Amino acid sequence: MQAVKITVPGRPVPKGRPRLGVRGKKAFIYTPPETREFEEAVRVYAVKHKVKKQNGDLAAIATFYTGGQGDVDNLLKSLLDGLNGVAWEDDRQVKVVIGVKLNCPKGQERTEVIIARADEVMPLLKKVAI
Repeated sequence: MQAVKITVPGRPVPKGRPRLGVRGKKAFIYTPPETREFEEAVRVYAVKHKVKKQNGDLAAIATFYTGGQGDVDNLLKSLLDGLNGVAWEDDRQVKVVIGVKLNCPKGQERTEVIIARADEVMPLLKKVAI
């Protein structure tokens, strides 16, 4: 597998907390619409970049350019969930995750992610490990 880079334009959206809804006498849990829309945008741009579903252990290196709020871990969760079923079968395959959040002006917000095989990234990490 050759590493692939995906750029998703627009403001990165952190994974929202599950919400509880009630319809009649039935209660249900749902993902907030803003999170669902971001995850769908990630899927659309992955397909646009011709990402193929990979097997084996993978690495995801993400940079979130935003002026908005959101912890890196929640931004990563939205991104990885958006790539489920497109770049990999399940995000359990992702053994290496690197996330960086950088401030940028409004209008230049985006998410960039590189997907590679984990065994290609691990030697680089060993060089910088303390």
